[in-house]
Amino acid sequence: MVLVAALAGCGDDGEAACGPVTEEALDPGSGRHVLPGVEEPRYATDPPTSGVHFSLPPPTGVVDEPVERPLQVTALEGGQVLVQHRDLPPDEVADLEALGSEVVVVAPNPDQSEPVVLTAWLTKQTCSGVDLATIERFIADQQGQGPGTDF
Repeated sequence: MVLVAALAGCGDDGEAACGPVTEEALDPGSGRHVLPGVEEPRYATDPPTSGVHFSLPPPTGVVDEPVERPLQVTALEGGQVLVQHRDLPPDEVADLEALGSEVVVVAPNPDQSEPVVLTAWLTKQTCSGVDLATIERFIADQQGQGPGTDF
């Protein structure tokens, strides 16, 4: 992992710290497509920032269920940003959901290690809570960075 920027932002209340934005290596499976319903492939990182993916339209905006990893990669390849969360109070989930759009997917992910994980193509940042300024900066810096543009 190579550090892209050393951001250690804090939320308005000083409790939500975000780690640095990190650049991850390209997963060797990134050129492969899989069909829905097959056993999920292994990824170099979790959540993935590249790798085997579906050839389907990705979700957009706010989704209520976790996004399958191959579909996460499909979204990132198209330049979207994923904002995934777990174990947050409803008001913080609502703050994240307000960020959902055609280029930002907001979804729960009960399996991730941190309460908030931001991913874009080859890029990740984790947060211990909702730090809207840092999350918005990640989105602004990373959206549109995937190698594909149309679905």
